[in-house]
Parts: sequence; structure tokens; C-alpha cells
Amino acid sequence: MNKLLYIPAFLLLLASFSCTDVVDIDANFEKSELVIDAWLNQLDTTQTVYLSLSQDYFQATAPPAVTDATVILINDTKGTQIPFTHKGNGAYEWTPQPGEVIGDIGDAFTLSVGYQSWNYEAASLLNPAPPVDSIVYEFREEELGFPAGIYAQFYARDLPGVGNTYWIKTYKNGVFLNKPSEMNVSADGTFDLGSGTDAIVFIPPIRETINRIPDEDTEDDDSVPPYAIGDEIRVEIHAITNSAFRFLGIAREQMTNGENTIFALPVANSPTNVVGLEADAPKALGFFNVAMVTAMEVTVE
Repeated sequence: MNKLLYIPAFLLLLASFSCTDVVDIDANFEKSELVIDAWLNQLDTTQTVYLSLSQDYFQATAPPAVTDATVILINDTKGTQIPFTHKGNGAYEWTPQPGEVIGDIGDAFTLSVGYQSWNYEAASLLNPAPPVDSIVYEFREEELGFPAGIYAQFYARDLPGVGNTYWIKTYKNGVFLNKPSEMNVSADGTFDLGSGTDAIVFIPPIRETINRIPDEDTEDDDSVPPYAIGDEIRVEIHAITNSAFRFLGIAREQMTNGENTIFALPVANSPTNVVGLEADAPKALGFFNVAMVTAMEVTVE
């Protein structure tokens, strides 16, 4: 007599997770490409262009530095050139003399990079940025999983004219808040280009993304409020081009991709504004932008 064996569904599900296989993923990496990381501004501080080579997505080492390139910043509006000097580990620098700045609002720039037998260029405009009107903070009670403590926000108003884009950078006690989820970019005071808004006060989600995101695996976890008495808060508004805005937005999506679980996007490079001048020049990656920067600092009391 044949007997039917009944196995509860949850046991079958458990069994399906009891065995694991190691899967080697091919990132389709073929050869290294030049990466140009050039985020310059009009402040009277040392300006740096970083050059490196791309590597396999799963390579757990620092990317190789490019140390033998020629880097020149051209102010197309004024017809001047600024050579950048390699200072080590792929960092090419230029330090302005007292009172000297990289250019004026509205100036057009070209970054020229010579590497091996190839020549590359990227273009940017120095767009204006609105002033930071104020940085305010308040004590909040515990709410919706956020610990009780001091929370901050800044106030600024988008400049008149549709299509202004900005990168808001925050520093806590001199340390740049640079987690991918802390990347704060805005178009016309909102999240998106084409929102139809103009000259408005930056919306609350933008204003409040100056609060530190917790580090879950450290003592600075989600039980610790963003700020405490004595902390220094610095907020900078960097004017960026529309293409830089799109580049940073895609980069943020890629870097936070693991948070999307089953809805994660395929890994891809952000679109670059670097082009090779020779028809057969290898492709390059990275981005070039020249920004006006406005800033304000406060100390939490």
C-alpha cells in the first residue's frame, strides 16, 4: 500500500535555505579607464583635481593613481590658463595667490587633461549660488524612531530663473558628512529639475538633510541625536550645472543601491562630461564642475 508523505510547506521553505552555493559574479570588467574627479570652486583655497584608473567593481583596494598626466584649467571667458601640479597619489593642485580666484560668475571653463598619448576635455560654467540665510536648531522629543535631541535645518532661497541646481554640503565639527544618503542635491529648491518652482525657500526635506545619518554599526547609531551642545555646523551651497546635478543623483542611487533590496538597480557608471579629443581615444569617466560657494557656520549653544 502506497503512502503519501506530507511535508509542511514551511519545512520545504526552510530546507530551500539550508544549502548555499558560492556564485561568482562577472562584472564584465575589461580594462582600466581614466577617471577625472574635478570639483573646483571660486574660494581662495587650494583647488584639486584627482586622477585615477577604474578597476573591477569587486576589487577591494584603492584605485590606482595617475601620476604622469598634464592638467590645465582654461578660463575660456578671460582667455587665461592655470596649470595644476601633481602633488602625489593622483592629486593635481593649484593654490591661488592672496586675492586671486579661479574666475567670476558666468565664466566658462574647460579642463584639459593629457594622459599617455590621449587628450581629454570637459566643460563647466561658474554659476551663482544663493546665500545661506540662517542655520537654526531645536530640541525635539523622541518621535517615529528618532531619538530625542538637537536637530538642525538651514534656510536659503533659490535664485530667480528656472533650472538652478545646487549641492548642499554639511560639516559637523569640521568633518564633511559624506555618506551617500547624506548627499544633498537640489534643483530650484526642490528635488527635481522640471518641478515648475522658482525662487522659493528650499523645501523642508532639503533643509533638514544637514542632520547626520546614523552609523548603525558604531557607537554613533540611531540612538544618538544628530547634534549636541558645542557642535559646530557649517553649511555650504555649491552651484552646479544641470549635468552635474544628474551625475550626482545617479551616483547617489548607485551608492545606496543595496538599500533597495529586490528593487536594486543594475550597477552602472554615472554619465560623464569628459570627452576624448581623438576619435580612437579610450573612454574616460568622472566629472568636472566649477562652483560658486556660499557658506554659514554656527555653534550649537
